[in-house]
Amino acid sequence: MVQLIRKMWPLLVLGFLVNTAYSVMWPLTTIYLHGDLHLDLVQSGLILAAYSGCNVLGGYLGGVLTDRYSARRVGVGMLVGLILDAGAGFFWNGLIGYPIVLVIFGLLTGGMLTLITAMTAQLSHLDGRLFNLLYIFINVGLVVGTASIGVLYHGSLRPIFTLLLGCYVLAAVLWAGHARHFEQQVSHQTVYETAAKPSVASATPKRLSRLQLVVILLSLVFMWVTYAQWMSNVSVYIQNEGLGIKLYSTLWVYNGVLLIVVQALMAKFGRSKGLPWQILVGLVAIGSSFLLLTNHSGVVILFVAMTLLTIGEAIYVPGVPALINLYTVGNEGKYQGLVNAFSSLGKALGPVIGGVVIAQFSSFPMLFWLCAVVDGLIAAGFLVGVIAGLQKE
Repeated sequence: MVQLIRKMWPLLVLGFLVNTAYSVMWPLTTIYLHGDLHLDLVQSGLILAAYSGCNVLGGYLGGVLTDRYSARRVGVGMLVGLILDAGAGFFWNGLIGYPIVLVIFGLLTGGMLTLITAMTAQLSHLDGRLFNLLYIFINVGLVVGTASIGVLYHGSLRPIFTLLLGCYVLAAVLWAGHARHFEQQVSHQTVYETAAKPSVASATPKRLSRLQLVVILLSLVFMWVTYAQWMSNVSVYIQNEGLGIKLYSTLWVYNGVLLIVVQALMAKFGRSKGLPWQILVGLVAIGSSFLLLTNHSGVVILFVAMTLLTIGEAIYVPGVPALINLYTVGNEGKYQGLVNAFSSLGKALGPVIGGVVIAQFSSFPMLFWLCAVVDGLIAAGFLVGVIAGLQKE
């Protein structure tokens, strides 16, 4: 694994830098729109919806552009756009400026994250553990980004945008200097696979059917709808239980650390043949975290539930793009763009759906029950619609 890190470190560090910047921005958005710009929740929700929509669009467009054009040029172009956007945000973050900066940020970040995933997909044919390693670096970025908020944000966004500028400048220099090397690796691999195709045709896995692909992508949407409750409404639940927001922050620090540990183990011991079952176990673990919260509360229960959620996330989230990459040939950017777009859609819908459920039933246990049922149905659908079909092949 150390050898793989040495070989792929520019791509892994790029994922770390982009996700650090992303993780600094998104937790602050609602606080800044509602608390500092004094927008009501409806207005804030519309801006967040525009941001999420652009993030979905950026994810898909990033994949298409990566397939059609040089990944080096596409990546440098988007990073330059993010540098200009962060520079504008440094000076222009008022009632009009900040929403515009935020929407552009969502579009370009979605594109960059897809480019990174697509390049990982192309290179992972050399070593399937690359997805797990990328997810480790992305989650280190998540921990660093969210931890930076408390240090940098004290009513002014200028320190935040300064950090973003630093991340994007470093990322642009890194990608401009090393992207061509990765493109050459992909090109050599493609030539080798084309030449070897007659002799290895029988060993090449079949493509996913359209139905299987739809089931996988829908599982992403609904999984992130449920997972997003932990990112939004669970904080309100914890406060209602009188446990304090500090516990909520501690839970996410624990999540980040545990993710890194589990992913390190997955990178060492994970095998591509077990990917479908890995995804199924991840869905069951995520659903179980909600099931635990339906009838129990308290600090210990919350940490046990977060443990289940984190284990599920650690084996499900990198497993989906790896599975799609294993059973699709070519157009990695397009398929990984769909993965990021459907994930972003679920993250966008989750807080809204959770808020509606709480408003209608005034019950967090009801929300947790619904999340557990949804995850259970997704797992059943995945078992019947995907795993059963792959086993027949």
